[in-house]
This record gives sequence, structure tokens and C-alpha cells, in this order.
Amino acid sequence: MLILIVVAFFILLFAGFPIAMAMGISSMIALIVDTGVPNLVMAQKLFTAADSFALMAVPFFMLAGQIMEKTGITDELVKFSNTLIGHLRGGLAYTVTLSGILMAGISGSANADSSAIAAITLPAMKKNGYDGGFSVSVISAAGGLGPIIPPSIAMIIYANLTNMSIGKLFLAGYIPGILMAGGYMIVSGLYARKYNIPKTEFQGLVSIWRSFRTAIWALIMPVIIIGGILTGVFTATESGVIAVIYGIAYGFITKKINIKNLKECFLQSVIVSTGPMSIIIMANLLGYLLTRENLSSIVAGLIIPVSTTPFIFYIIIMFVLLIAGMFLDGTATMLILVPVLLPMIPALDLNPLHFAMVFMLALLTGGLTPPVGPLLLIVSSIGNVPLKDCVKPVLPFIGIMLACILLIIFFPGLVTFIPGLMK
Repeated sequence: MLILIVVAFFILLFAGFPIAMAMGISSMIALIVDTGVPNLVMAQKLFTAADSFALMAVPFFMLAGQIMEKTGITDELVKFSNTLIGHLRGGLAYTVTLSGILMAGISGSANADSSAIAAITLPAMKKNGYDGGFSVSVISAAGGLGPIIPPSIAMIIYANLTNMSIGKLFLAGYIPGILMAGGYMIVSGLYARKYNIPKTEFQGLVSIWRSFRTAIWALIMPVIIIGGILTGVFTATESGVIAVIYGIAYGFITKKINIKNLKECFLQSVIVSTGPMSIIIMANLLGYLLTRENLSSIVAGLIIPVSTTPFIFYIIIMFVLLIAGMFLDGTATMLILVPVLLPMIPALDLNPLHFAMVFMLALLTGGLTPPVGPLLLIVSSIGNVPLKDCVKPVLPFIGIMLACILLIIFFPGLVTFIPGLMK
């Protein structure tokens, strides 16, 4: 039965079916063939997957991101970043990375952040002499900071799967996120010097103050969200609601949004949320069938005997996630593999928080890696840049991500230090 599920899933996937549909159809085929599973199981699993208070945070943060984009806060963040460091050589590429850091604190979605940054900065980068492939690569990498620097939709889903503290998981992402961003800026600086990208004129402290004053309302939002969660004032789901209310209030006070625009935001957020929620629902059914077929024990039997040290185990997992992330949606990969790998954590005496960050960073790296690289594909399509032109420029950014993963594997304190301060 296990072989039937896996074969059916990959046949449907490579035939071009959406990943949620591939998971759902392969699960239905297994349920039809295996008469020992009651038909009612399908309906129960689909319902219980959707009936989750924690997962309500996903559409709320999607809506908050839509409102922020409609109110122009996204533009203000990019302008503030550019005013602050845009005058340096390679400053526009630095601006992209800094924008990725700031926007990560609003939407928590790599796809949303990459798309927003690309729409604003890609034309300017091309105009200022940046190669199309490099521009797509740095924007994709910066947008990928969304799931690492909190609040993060991926972390909320992971915490829901594993019953981990969302607050601690959020805090664990700060140091890895800053390390990656720093690495991206080094790559950008070297690129700017190699190709002699021209500098722009410093706009002055007054200009920095003006852009900061405009962007401060966006900069405050992550403080409210993270501060509220860590102090116990509200949960991650409630923080999504707070983000939506904050965005609506800002939009109406500044008169940058009206009822018509708000309706468009709600409609768009429903459309955008349908994809990940469909995957979550279908993955719950598929995960049940894989668990029933004892996949966890089979995988553990293959990996644990060769994992003589935690380092070897992490290297194996990193390789598997890189391959999976190249072709599959990150949410789907997480929902399928986390329940399979979770039983191995106590068996190998691993820190669950440390494992979670290695898992997510490796998965994110796969999402940036050719030949598919979903993140790279999204940004290249926005900029009308052929994917083949991005293969070479993206390699240094992938190298930075891999280096950060190895650094975290060898020095777990980079992940556990800040959450350890939380009582």
C-alpha cells in the first residue's frame, strides 16, 4: 500500500497536477484499494485538519500582508531602506536584503515578500546596471527571510504539527535570519565591486528622518505582534487578527484605503490562502495513511543505523530536504516529512528546537535551488528573466544558506540562546 501511495503521488505530481490535488487523489486511491480503512476516515481527516485554531493565523497573516501592500506600507519600507543604505556601492542590493528583513516582520510568507520586493525593486535594479539573474537571485533570497524572521507562517504550521511553543520557535529564528542577511549583503557588496555598480548620492539625514517617520507605523507592527505573543497577551492566531486590525486602522487613518480596496484585500487573501490551506488539509489525510503504513519506522530503520552522530543525521536530513524543496511546495514537504522524522528526535537525543530550525533552513534552501526552485521561479516570472540566467548568480546565496545551516548544526546555541531567555 505504501508503494502505491508514493507511486501515485509522484505520477500525479510530474503529470502537472497541483500538489494538493496530487496528495488528495493518491490518498483516495489508497482508500479505495485498502478496504480495511472506513470511508468515513477521509471526511474526518479533512475536517480535523481544517478545524484548528492555530492554523487560523495563516489566512489572517495573509490578509494583513494584503492590507499592508494596498496601503503602501511595503513601498515605504523599501524607500526607508533605500534612503538608509542606498547610497553605498551595491546599495540597491543592500536595500533589497534590508527590505526582506523588515517585511519578514509583517507577512511571514516567502512568496508574498519576494513578490512585493520584486515588483518594487526589479525595475530599479535593471536600470542601475544589475544583471537580471543577480537581481532575481538577491530578491528571492531576501524574500526567503520571511519564514525565518518572525512572525512566520511556516513556524506556526510547524508548531501546530509538533505542539512546540510558537513563541520560542519565533525567537529561534532571529540569529539565523540575521546571519543569512549579513551573508547576502557580503555577496551583494562583492558583486557591486566586481561589476563597478555606480553609487547614488546620499540623500541626507533629513531625508532619512522623513522616510523613517513614514515607515515607523510598519516598523511598529512586528514589535506589537512578537511582544504580544511573548508576553502572553495574545496567541499567534490572535496576533494575526491584531495585525489585520492594525493595518485597517492605519489604512483608514491615512486615507490610503477605502471600503472598495478593503473588499479587494479580503478577496485576494481568500484566494492566496486557498493554496496553503488546501495543502494542509490534504496532507493531513496523506499523513494519516503514511503513518498507518508505518513509514516512520521504515525511514528510522534506514537512517538511524548510519547516523552514528547527530551531525551525520543532520547532513542526511539536509540533503533530503534540499532535494524535496527543489520540487515540492515547502508547506507540503513540511506536512509530509515532519511527522515521519519527529519520532527520531528523542531516539537520537536531539534538541527539538534545534532540529526545527535546521529543518526549516534546509527546506528554504531547496526552495531557492535550481532546476526548479519555487521562490526563484516566482521572482523570475515577475521580472521576465529566464530561469537559466539565474542559475549561476543564485549559487553564492545558496552557499551562504548552506554555510548558515552548518554553523547552526555545529553551534546549537545560535538557535537556543534567545529562546532560553524566555521563561
